[in-house]
Amino acid sequence: MELFIIRHGQSVGNTVKEDMPDCELTELGRSQAETVAICMEGAGLTHIVSSPLIRAIETAQPLSRATGLPVRVWLDAYEIRNRGPYRGPTGQALAQKYGGIVVEDDFGDDGWFCAGDESDEMGHERATRVLERLRREFPGDERVALFAHGGFNRFLLRAAIGLGPGSGVKFSEANGSIYWIRFEERGVVVEYAGAPRPLFA
Repeated sequence: MELFIIRHGQSVGNTVKEDMPDCELTELGRSQAETVAICMEGAGLTHIVSSPLIRAIETAQPLSRATGLPVRVWLDAYEIRNRGPYRGPTGQALAQKYGGIVVEDDFGDDGWFCAGDESDEMGHERATRVLERLRREFPGDERVALFAHGGFNRFLLRAAIGLGPGSGVKFSEANGSIYWIRFEERGVVVEYAGAPRPLFA
């Protein structure tokens, strides 16, 4: 599998001080989402996966339109939350709001729930679950774009390259950042990590 881990574009929550667990993209964020789609032209993607948070889904949409691939929404890919609890919308409400998405997990009749106050160990465990699911569902030559978040992506990248939750290794976390990882029998190859630029021209 080749995995493209992409941080969402700028959201309203990135521009204010108060806690906004889930919010839409800003105008700049929408432009960044379009840039990501341009950068991924020629990638030969087979699947698009997204966090259930609106800012990630909205960032994935331009790439979904460009490729004709649906956005597969996975519950466990939401942002690491070190504040209090949050309840998100139901899967049905998300699907009604955003065309071209497929909600693949059980969001519950009252919407999905995040207990919050996640430790590094909890974040690492959740990221590891998502990584294992990706490798299980998309073996072989699959090429997958995952749209998620700065904090969650940090844990996912560490898990992918064999680092634990306490690692001091940091990654670029700009809105729209792309990380390209290739999983091989002999190990993991990091192809690219950084701000978006055309990768397949």
